[in-house]
Amino acid sequence: MTLALAGHGVARGIAIGRCHLVIRNELEIGEHRIVASEVEDEIRRYQDAVEAARKQLRELAGRMDRGAAAPAQEILQTHIMMLDDSTLQRNTEEHIRKELCNAEWALQTQLEAVLSEFRNLDDEYIRTRGEDIGQVVRLVQGKLAAEDSDRHLEGIPDRLADTLVIASDLTPSELSALFERGVGGIVTEHGGPHSHAAIMASSLGVPAVLGVRRARSLLREGETLILDGGKGLVYASPDNTIRKHYQEVQAETRRFREALEKIRDLPASSLDGRRVVLMANAERSTEIDQAIQSGADGIGLYRTEFLFMDGGPPDESEQLAHYRSAVEAMDGRPLTIRTLDLGADKLPEVLDFSEPVRNANPALGLRAIRLCLRDSAQFKIQLRAILRASGHGPVRCLVPMITNLEEITKVRSLLDEARAELTHEGLAFDHDLPLGAMIEVPAAALALGELGRHLDFISVGTNDLLQYALAADRVDEQVAHLYELQHPGVLRLMQHIFREAGRMKLPASVCGEAAGDRRYTRLLLALGLRDFSMSPGKLLEVKQVIRNTDIGRATAALTRWLSDPTDHQTPLLEALDASQT
Repeated sequence: MTLALAGHGVARGIAIGRCHLVIRNELEIGEHRIVASEVEDEIRRYQDAVEAARKQLRELAGRMDRGAAAPAQEILQTHIMMLDDSTLQRNTEEHIRKELCNAEWALQTQLEAVLSEFRNLDDEYIRTRGEDIGQVVRLVQGKLAAEDSDRHLEGIPDRLADTLVIASDLTPSELSALFERGVGGIVTEHGGPHSHAAIMASSLGVPAVLGVRRARSLLREGETLILDGGKGLVYASPDNTIRKHYQEVQAETRRFREALEKIRDLPASSLDGRRVVLMANAERSTEIDQAIQSGADGIGLYRTEFLFMDGGPPDESEQLAHYRSAVEAMDGRPLTIRTLDLGADKLPEVLDFSEPVRNANPALGLRAIRLCLRDSAQFKIQLRAILRASGHGPVRCLVPMITNLEEITKVRSLLDEARAELTHEGLAFDHDLPLGAMIEVPAAALALGELGRHLDFISVGTNDLLQYALAADRVDEQVAHLYELQHPGVLRLMQHIFREAGRMKLPASVCGEAAGDRRYTRLLLALGLRDFSMSPGKLLEVKQVIRNTDIGRATAALTRWLSDPTDHQTPLLEALDASQT
């Protein structure tokens, strides 16, 4: 008899294979006393464990460079940064000294204190970051216990193409290890569509369904499973009808990929003759290469955080080397460099601030341009490097999380200072370097008529814009259903952005995850978007939708849907699809 389970489909794809249940044996953390003469040895043992954990994560990140997308890299780098958190290390070492206890217990005590503070703040976003800290601490504790952190994965073969792994949850390091073994698919009992596990799975291209309650108790070791990562379904012991259907779906997917290859060199033009610009998001040379191979018109978002996530802040020459390499690789295509976007879930401790950064709610606190303007000297180093890179090819400068005109004015002032310095030093740069802002704050979107007069272009960051507009944390599985681009309020907000931009003749793009989700391509076109920027692997999928869309008809369908909110029996995306027939 077939058993069907439902969860959050977070990475599209069909996987058929045998079930393997992962049972994690939690470490028993006990307390024992040490004598004063053993303190320094115990601290060294703790430091060695931290270094071993850091080495493991760095090796994983290094091996993934050849094929993993940026989001997976960012998450691993975030965990590395957590290991480098001086506060956690200092407090753990101090606890060992004062309480004369073993390192495992001291670390556990500090973890519980941190998590207690998070819980007292009653903020789900911070609780999710607490889960990340717990995963990092668990990795260090495993090293202290001289246990392989992937020990519970020992029963899984080295090659996993025919294996579907079922677990309570999976850490980024565990997901990376499974990816390296070629796992067929992943099912977890916990996690939402925007959790780190979801982002990792999607980034790595592993079909996954998260949040399947009681999956480990309902599924049996070795039984045949079918995983539908698009619909969020898992079938156990599927009958012949279900099996045949999904085998046909797999065949259709192969044909779909072959069809995409045929449009690689064709223009991104709609059925009614409107040209659309398709650019890519990138931070690594492999992504730039993939973008060029996929026919990208340029890089609409070049992330720079990776330069700051391994040690101290890079100097101007190191930054320039990276930016120049990217510019030259683009061979005349535009490169949009986003200034440092640290804060929130990307910890700011990598910067050497004179005062510590304390965010009661990191998503709403000192992050992105707010953080950079706090240390204008360090920020100007990045602006100088961006300006110098512009002397080697077309470059645009994009500033994240702009809220008001004062921030734009301060950035322009720093750019003017940098231009004067570079001119005095006789260094080449583009004197007309375009300056743009990411529109992620609803207030900035509504004030675009004022802000836009001081900008050369804008890029809409849908990830944060939706989070702030809907007051729903996208990584919180309890409110994930609220995080929806199709909300009428969000649609009207985005319509306003594109209309204002059009009125001012201000180039406007979308660089958030929605830009690369082919389900929303027709909707974004109907809203007025003509400039997309996305993961390189999504370019051809989006291009195919564009080439099969009459934008005029889609716009009319959206107008009708929004004008009569009482008659929404037909879901918006279905109404847009129906408009094309």
